[in-house]
Amino acid sequence: MTNLQRLLVLSMVITVQAADLPAENLATLFPNRASITTEGPGLSRLELPAGVIGPCRSDLADLRILSELGREVPFLVDSPDATGTAVELRHRATPDVLSAGRSRKALDSRVTRFREEYVLGLPPVPDDVAAWDLVVIAARPEFVSRVTITSIDGQGKRTTLLQEGSFFRLPDAGAEKNRFTIPDRNTSRLGLTLEGLDQGYLNPKFSLEARRLLPEYESQGAELEISDVRHLPRSTELEVSRPRGLVPRRLRLMTTTGTFHRKITVWDEGPGADPEVLGSSAVLRIDAIAPVESLEIPLRPARGDRLRIVIDNQDSPPLEALGLVALVPQPILIFSLPQGETQATLVFGGGRAHRPQYDLFALEGRADLPAAGESADRALALLDPASASAAKLGPVERNPLYDASPALSFAMHPGAPVDPRLYSHRRRIDVRPSPEGLARIEIDTRDLAVMRPDMADLRIIDSEARQWAYLRQDRSRFVDIALRQTGHRVEDHESYYSLEVPNPPMTVGRLLIQTEAPYFDRGFRLQATLEDGRKRDLAQGRFFRRLGDPRAVRVDFSPTRVSSLELIINDGDDAPLALGSVSARIPTPNLYLAAEPGAYEVLLGFPEAQPPHYELEKIRSTVLAVPAAAVTSGPLEDNPLYSAARRLSGAANLQKILLWAVLGFAVIILVLMTLRMARQEQ
Repeated sequence: MTNLQRLLVLSMVITVQAADLPAENLATLFPNRASITTEGPGLSRLELPAGVIGPCRSDLADLRILSELGREVPFLVDSPDATGTAVELRHRATPDVLSAGRSRKALDSRVTRFREEYVLGLPPVPDDVAAWDLVVIAARPEFVSRVTITSIDGQGKRTTLLQEGSFFRLPDAGAEKNRFTIPDRNTSRLGLTLEGLDQGYLNPKFSLEARRLLPEYESQGAELEISDVRHLPRSTELEVSRPRGLVPRRLRLMTTTGTFHRKITVWDEGPGADPEVLGSSAVLRIDAIAPVESLEIPLRPARGDRLRIVIDNQDSPPLEALGLVALVPQPILIFSLPQGETQATLVFGGGRAHRPQYDLFALEGRADLPAAGESADRALALLDPASASAAKLGPVERNPLYDASPALSFAMHPGAPVDPRLYSHRRRIDVRPSPEGLARIEIDTRDLAVMRPDMADLRIIDSEARQWAYLRQDRSRFVDIALRQTGHRVEDHESYYSLEVPNPPMTVGRLLIQTEAPYFDRGFRLQATLEDGRKRDLAQGRFFRRLGDPRAVRVDFSPTRVSSLELIINDGDDAPLALGSVSARIPTPNLYLAAEPGAYEVLLGFPEAQPPHYELEKIRSTVLAVPAAAVTSGPLEDNPLYSAARRLSGAANLQKILLWAVLGFAVIILVLMTLRMARQEQ
């Protein structure tokens, strides 16, 4: 079966499916729409611009194509990366080295330039591939060279194909560039020049490779908004907002700093994302004889609405004029309209629709494409733009059929009643109207001190003491709080600094310690008193400041619930340090409440409470996909309805009281019997 025949069969399958999928009320789920115009029957390809993918969910679940009759049209999503996708390594050859030359020149008393020139003979480019890739192989483990490539015709005339490019291997940075595409299919001879400083001759070997590629695409570069910059000891932290629909494959760093080499770690944060590392990579820029740049960090798909970027500066100054660009592959929809139709409507956004289950989705994904054979031919036939006509997208407008009622109206109802007398504290909140019916409640450090460590004793109730379901997102935010130094003593050349944690016990992580001493380098140990009174070492190492560095000293450790801290510094024969301000980082959660506007109370402080179980947890991803409005929160206060006697009247407590009563009665009986026996013996 030829590729054309396969395309016709696929087109017929899609068309039949479209005719069998009615969708009368589907359009009411999407707030945006745009017209689609195709060139005729058969497969069509529609490139989605940033204005479409930005308002959508990251998996494009809230996007549909509707035919002129309002029926749902199945589609396939193709998300090509900017570098193209190799389907198969088809050919490999070795070029002939027709001539070679070497020279060197002392630029001054310390710098020597080494130059190598080669002329290579190339075989013809095979018909089923686009071009040869010249692979330059050098045995040296680390180098940076400037490379120039020219094509040489039969009269010896040279045409520049690559002017002063970079040829390098930097193992510490994990970066290497040794492959160069030769765009001229007709050239039979290449001129290659390598130039490097103070690294000797590379004496490379050469290889030719040809791969069959799906076409290359430009990634959409969307500059991200940096909402916060924190300059910390030995690092810089950036908080970056990310539109839900923009899921970058790579992140490109922008800076005006000339030469640098830094490690960057990208964290996923915000609603719907547990804080986790999306990617970690070294970035560098070297202003050498051949400038070298590697400024992109590969990422796994993000789920939250913001990114936290940690730049490891070590002792180097922070990078200047920082910026970040998200590189997003432009999604392409592959579809076929019903017979006789050339117009359709794209509806999208809102986060209300579930991902459709088209059987065509089994064909998605370039990463798993077959390497060769008939399966590779089918993949090329489907994903190659030459096999489908280009569809055009009209201007984006508001969808007049959109139902603007809150998306979470189905979840906005009270649950089982709660006895507020069991809870020792409360916080009043005012839920404002929001488009989707979702409210965000920020939990602060005073709340954490009152609750159980697992937050099982947290309830949200209305004026009738009915609880409302909520979702909890742990470690949504990090808050820096000041610690108070309550004592300082010296024993056996060691200083002991007692640090008071506000509202203990509290989960803390990472200390920032400021002192006026211009230089010090001493051993230290950080010891915590845990909730149960046990002692544990949280961190140890060198407590130091370089001469002329005014930054605070940073002590990192895993977040731990503690009652107090003690910093132990080995002074040796030096005078003890006078500590200034000390702050600790506190991870704090957010709550997400689906509720009607109005006044509510957050109840806290019931150690015997059982964890709540809400069915809302089963659709967590759907709930957290919609934007949430902040609530107005009052101060934490004692619950005026709290009753200790009410706690004792609970079934579990009654059982305990009854057990102790029985044990007490048994003890009394044993005492009386013992006294009676003692009298009889006398």
